[in-house]
Amino acid sequence: MKYKIFKLQNNYNLDIDIIEITNSNNYKVKFYTLGGYIHEVHIPYLNDNSLTEDVLLGYNNFEDLISSADYFNTIIGRVCNRISNSHFILNDYEYKLFPNTPPHHLHGGKNGFNKKIWKIDKIDKNTNAIRVTLSYLSIDLEENYPGNLSCKAIYELNNDNEFIINFEAYSDKDTIVNLTNHNYWNFHGHNKNYQNITNHKIKILSSSICETDSGSIPTGNLQNVKETKFDLNNYFEINEEFLNHGGIDNNYSLLNHDQNNLCASVFSLMTKMGAEYYTNQPGIQFYTGNMMQEKYDGKYGKGYGVHHGMCLETQNFPDAINHTNFPSVILKKNEAYNSSTKIKLRNDF
Repeated sequence: MKYKIFKLQNNYNLDIDIIEITNSNNYKVKFYTLGGYIHEVHIPYLNDNSLTEDVLLGYNNFEDLISSADYFNTIIGRVCNRISNSHFILNDYEYKLFPNTPPHHLHGGKNGFNKKIWKIDKIDKNTNAIRVTLSYLSIDLEENYPGNLSCKAIYELNNDNEFIINFEAYSDKDTIVNLTNHNYWNFHGHNKNYQNITNHKIKILSSSICETDSGSIPTGNLQNVKETKFDLNNYFEINEEFLNHGGIDNNYSLLNHDQNNLCASVFSLMTKMGAEYYTNQPGIQFYTGNMMQEKYDGKYGKGYGVHHGMCLETQNFPDAINHTNFPSVILKKNEAYNSSTKIKLRNDF
């Protein structure tokens, strides 16, 4: 196990660190303190671990990261996903939020956690793992959320090829919290097999999704996936017909799911690389890149486009604060918020 830290040179006078962790099997993750942005995830080939594929989409240059309205591979908060009509009521008080997808609020607002500079708190290293703890203090009424929220994001890579992302938070007032990471995966990599996300197989072990209206806002109902396109309980090969009929951008329910058991798995049929997901969160949003730009300059000179990446975002239910039958996103004063997701990276599917 090894790591290195270096400063990101930029023209904005921003103090941003880059952290790179490599395990003993040549799996590697590289991330920034700006928004917890994960720039690279490398998986080696099974038959030659000196050759790797970067299986994460990302920004071609720092200017794109600064200016982009996208959320590539960043920490999303205080509340990820959508809040209907950009408001919520907590302790009989109405909080009005910025409608960055009018009339609704998305991914923490105009300047969410993805645009904040996090601080390296500490780095823990042993023979099997390296763990980096990032911290950020979201002040009372930032983006009009109540309470001073002390947040930690903990990124770990170990020799079992597990990339573990944990979030912790405490507030000095009652507030709402729902944190996730918005990784855009393409397990074909960026070399000779690079293309859109067809020829991946995906499995999500869930019997229901959050039913949504035409604006992607939950109705409050859970929709059974049986005999619908949302049923991914057995491996499904993503194809052009599936994507051309809208793909998916829905939250799958993981209620009553044991965090020690697999909840989702995805891999490339060409590279045999992929990931298995384990989480303590009650939901996982599967997004097939339906709203990606038609043309986007990505890493390694690759052109990204619609359906060139997919996201598996472990989280609480969207708009949960406005649906009393959903798991609660309320974090009480001085209580602990904890989200844990283990991403088991593999090259042998």
